[in-house]
Amino acid sequence: MFGQLLLWVRRNSRKALALALAPGLVALAFDSAVSHWAGKDFDNRWQAIPVVYGVVGFILLTAMCIPKSRTVFSWTARLVGGAGVLVGVVGTYIHATAFFKELGGDYSAANLEGALSVAPPLLAPLSFVGVGALLALLPSAKLLFRLRVGVAPVAQGAGGALHHLEEGQERARAVRKSA
Repeated sequence: MFGQLLLWVRRNSRKALALALAPGLVALAFDSAVSHWAGKDFDNRWQAIPVVYGVVGFILLTAMCIPKSRTVFSWTARLVGGAGVLVGVVGTYIHATAFFKELGGDYSAANLEGALSVAPPLLAPLSFVGVGALLALLPSAKLLFRLRVGVAPVAQGAGGALHHLEEGQERARAVRKSA
């Protein structure tokens, strides 16, 4: 069974990477929920956007890996990724606005320290931008990567790792020439 999973990962590396990123969206949603609501009143409904995005994005990423259609995968990944970038950029703007409002024009060290401790975390929403950008770029044909799962360990002895690396490069050249 584990061999079948590894074979699926090799054949569907983009979907496997999307499935690896999906729990990150739930973690971001949980972190946002704790940051926005733990011990605070729910007075601003905009604070629910990163939480809802994380949960919905997780569900969509997980569901898009089931059909065999690459078109469904590509458009869903771009949609979820683009929404993540948007959520992150808008969140960074909102947090930066609150930070500069807290500063009130006084940029002394003591006031900066106080503003950093009271204002919302300045760069935390950029994590949504990072995950969203990865998801948006994932279906791109210009992005080339391979997941090598289940590769035999490097042989020790004559040549060691360098010999193994040279053999891998020769095989890659042969594959490119035959294609």
